[in-house]
Amino acid sequence: MTDEDEQMALDTGGGEALLYDYFKHLTQLSLFSLGGVLALAGSAASARGLLIGALVVIGSSALLSFSGAGEIVRTRFHGKPTAKYLDFYRISAPLLLSLGLGIFLYLFIKTLGPA
Repeated sequence: MTDEDEQMALDTGGGEALLYDYFKHLTQLSLFSLGGVLALAGSAASARGLLIGALVVIGSSALLSFSGAGEIVRTRFHGKPTAKYLDFYRISAPLLLSLGLGIFLYLFIKTLGPA
């Protein structure tokens, strides 16, 4: 593809398709991370507060990314322009996922150490 073809593809909704795929994959990563945190739940009995915090933060990331993908589908179906708050979803969902994974890694490393 030439540069003009790529720009035309982005202008005709290619940017929305990329953002939809981004939200879709971010939702999948969040759900896998939730599974990892839940798998650790039995071995991190002493840190229930942090465990619940990690679940809430990663769950919020999954909710925002799934909502972003749903909003793109809704606006595309109705032929409306995409909402401005999708940028908020695009920025905050990976930040929440990173924070939740940081909490998860802390708990995981803590469970590996001596009791």
